Amino acid sequence: MDGADEIYLMDHPDSTEEIPIIDIAPFLAGEPGAAGRIGKELRHVTETVGFFYLAGHGVPQSHIDMMFAEARRFHALPLAVKEAIPRVDNTDYLRMSEALTTTANIIDGAAPNLNAAFIFNRERAPDDPDALARKPFRQFNNWPEGLPGFKENVLDYLYTIEALGQRMLPLWAASLDLPADYFAPFFKSPHITMRISHYPHQKVVGNRQYGLAPHTDNCLMTILAQANVPGLAVRMPSGHWRLVDIIPGTFVVNTGNLMVRWTNDRYLSTKHRVINISETDRYVFPVFFGPDHDALIECLPTCTDAANPPRHKAMTYLDLMMQYFVMKQAKSTGSK
Repeated sequence: MDGADEIYLMDHPDSTEEIPIIDIAPFLAGEPGAAGRIGKELRHVTETVGFFYLAGHGVPQSHIDMMFAEARRFHALPLAVKEAIPRVDNTDYLRMSEALTTTANIIDGAAPNLNAAFIFNRERAPDDPDALARKPFRQFNNWPEGLPGFKENVLDYLYTIEALGQRMLPLWAASLDLPADYFAPFFKSPHITMRISHYPHQKVVGNRQYGLAPHTDNCLMTILAQANVPGLAVRMPSGHWRLVDIIPGTFVVNTGNLMVRWTNDRYLSTKHRVINISETDRYVFPVFFGPDHDALIECLPTCTDAANPPRHKAMTYLDLMMQYFVMKQAKSTGSK
């Protein structure tokens, strides 16, 4: 498959390959043996597809509906109000078509993304020493004016998804034949980011124009709620692309580049993109769930042996994030 074929399939997904559903309700209910069984499902899915639907997660639909309402409310604000939000490295309002995605080794020459987004991280206490010292990705969030309840509601949702991510850590450990509490020390204060995005109807498909250009994520996993507007497509094992269905009551989950490094290239970080060809606007709010900034990311003990030495050098998660965003900036500016 040459580059032109790949781009065509990104734009016109034709795969009917299965994106599996993983139901974690038995594990959350404490059913004996559920962790091992679901861990094996996670292993297979993440080694082969890198995307799955998460069912039985326990997050009330009313909570998810509230977030869709907040996303629409935010993006309905006047542009001047949104542009007045002060920018720091962890809080940003990106205007429509303002930024590119990291697309290294995926596609060159993509047009600026056809979406607008508000991005923020974990909220910091007023006396947080890291925020006061202006450490990368640990600064204070900035919030829009004139939107009562918005901050409280979106942070409540962010921490609900963080708690879900924490509850899933023993399942990831089981998938890798590690003790149930293996990942706990890495996630004492996880790095979590939410991106509240608005994708308008895209009238033209092609010319390397995307709502969100083909890319991979940089976290342990991304947790995405979908409403009734499709547009997300993923690269399947065949090399063909598949439009992600909307299955009520599920999240769409994908693993990120962190898991590639941790598992010595065993687990996938799958390419995905967005084109909104529906007749209505699309709103989403993915949550990117990663470990503590200072967590040392090195090959997991069950993913290496004498015949399979570590392929990536050890680095902190902060260094991994910095590397990712430097690459992102290089692609956005056209530098090498």
